[in-house]
Amino acid sequence: MIAAIEWIPAGRANPTPSKYEYSRAEQEFLEKVQAGELGEEANENDEEWEDVDEDDASEEQHKEEVEIPAVDPESLPADLRMDDYSDDEDGEDKVGGLLVGKDAEMMIDAAEAAADDDDIDSDDDSEDEDDLADVPDTREFTPLDLEGLHAMGIGGGKSGGDEGYTLEDLQNMTMNNDDLNEEEDDEEEDEDDIDDIKIRDQDALILVAKAEEDFASLEINVFDTEYNNLYVHHDIPLPSFPLCLALGSVVGSYQSNENDGITAGNYVAIGSFEPGIEIWNLDVMNALEPTLVLGGMDTRGSEEEWMRMQMPVSTSANGGGKKKKKKKNKKKDTAGGLREGSHTDAVMSLSWNTVHQQVLASGSADGTVKLWDCTHSTSGKKGDYIRPSATLTHHTDKVQSLAWHPSEGTLLATGGYDRRVCLADARSTDSQSVKTAKLLADCEAIAWDPHNQQYLTVASEDGVVQCWDVRKFGGDPVWSMIAHEYGGVSDMSYNAHVPGMLLTCSIDKTVALWDTLNPSPKPTPCGSKDMNVGRLHSVSCYPSSPWLLACGGSGNEIAIWDVEGEDSIQKRFAGRTSGDANVATSNIEEEEPDVDFEAVMAAGDDQATSKALEGMNKSKKKKGKKGKKVHKRK
Repeated sequence: MIAAIEWIPAGRANPTPSKYEYSRAEQEFLEKVQAGELGEEANENDEEWEDVDEDDASEEQHKEEVEIPAVDPESLPADLRMDDYSDDEDGEDKVGGLLVGKDAEMMIDAAEAAADDDDIDSDDDSEDEDDLADVPDTREFTPLDLEGLHAMGIGGGKSGGDEGYTLEDLQNMTMNNDDLNEEEDDEEEDEDDIDDIKIRDQDALILVAKAEEDFASLEINVFDTEYNNLYVHHDIPLPSFPLCLALGSVVGSYQSNENDGITAGNYVAIGSFEPGIEIWNLDVMNALEPTLVLGGMDTRGSEEEWMRMQMPVSTSANGGGKKKKKKKNKKKDTAGGLREGSHTDAVMSLSWNTVHQQVLASGSADGTVKLWDCTHSTSGKKGDYIRPSATLTHHTDKVQSLAWHPSEGTLLATGGYDRRVCLADARSTDSQSVKTAKLLADCEAIAWDPHNQQYLTVASEDGVVQCWDVRKFGGDPVWSMIAHEYGGVSDMSYNAHVPGMLLTCSIDKTVALWDTLNPSPKPTPCGSKDMNVGRLHSVSCYPSSPWLLACGGSGNEIAIWDVEGEDSIQKRFAGRTSGDANVATSNIEEEEPDVDFEAVMAAGDDQATSKALEGMNKSKKKKGKKGKKVHKRK
């Protein structure tokens, strides 16, 4: 089953991903080897052992030996009664199947005689070889026509002379050609390997979190937009069933660099039934462990044990006549249980901040929302454990979905199974400052309209999709509709390139398209399609193209729909793609003075908050004296 799908924007992934990356334990081990700390730690580990005299060791060994009970020879089979064997009349002794005595002497004499015969035969062979050496060689050879070869331009010597190539020259040429062919073959194989894993400009990457029987994995799929081919580029095995995905670009890694371990790259955060959040580097094909783990089980004990296993055994304290024994009364404290600040239940939703790119928000079945700074470790050491920066507890049940505002870096929308959707200021953990709107069913998905950023859209399990203007949040929604009558809405997604295009999917196996640009009184349906991949759990629009979407569900396969070939959809949306001067967000009010939205949210003034949210939609001025006018779509 496919639980989540996410497109990777074009240009984000490394065109030539690496095949391997050192794990954290391996990296620390190599750093200690280079710093010369390996011997010191080996001596420290020797303190866990104590010296024991050989006499004491032998006494303990005798104590630990198992006593073998006596066996009555009469109870054994006849062929195992060794005491009953007797000598033969000829003086031959037979023990088991082995003859000793006169027969043994006869066998030895026979072996010596055979060896003498072999020596005589070898002498005869050598004499025959000497005779053949005296026989003249009467074989005829066809003479080599050097003049004919020279006439055809063949057979010139290395120095340009007329002697031609000698046998040694030809052998050297053959050997060199073989070496060159081998090198060319190796280079061709390397080029083929690089060409197989290379990400091209026309390739679109799709992340698929799936589980098949007892195996869970994250697949990085490549869709060739030129030839419409879809294949798995590489995959990452996961320890638990995945539930949600979030793309990010800035994390604190254990890898050394000039930025103290802070790296920018192509990362994904994965939430699962486990309380920990794993962050993987998608540009490493054979990754053995995540780059970072937020919360979850404390595994420091296992990492330290692996480090001790790599240490060489020190023999400096091991004197003569001494043996070493592990101390039984000394136990090393190993970490265990959940890490401090971790979620205590499954992680059901994730959202990576697009303004503060190191901040990740997570919602869990334990009813809490946690904010993580993925670059700040508690000890200040790169790649070390990261505790959450804040914990929000305004929900009373499972937190199913959450989403950061596209441009306001501290505004977070959350929805849960307590049938509430909330608007929280991430800088405050006070539940009293959270704005709330009630739902008629459990929340399933949340999305901000990228073209009308004051609109927050919420989908619930009863099939209803509602949109609120956050400037008047908590009151009546701007519009409401029943998107799917049977099965509810499992996920939804806005098209970042086409204003007003909203996609919803359901367990009724269909994807539906809606026009939300001028809802009067509700969005206009633009068609639906059965994707033939089972009950749908996730849908996503490609952020680098206006007409590609992907979905997946119970069929364990993804379906890609290119709506560019749909005439009815093109007729309605083709003129709205990004860059069209006539396309503008609807219901935009007149410009107002710039207001600090974050400061107003922190103050908790409802009227001032409404005023600030109205200012979010003001027009952006051009560089220079004149401003750009906003045109409404007629």
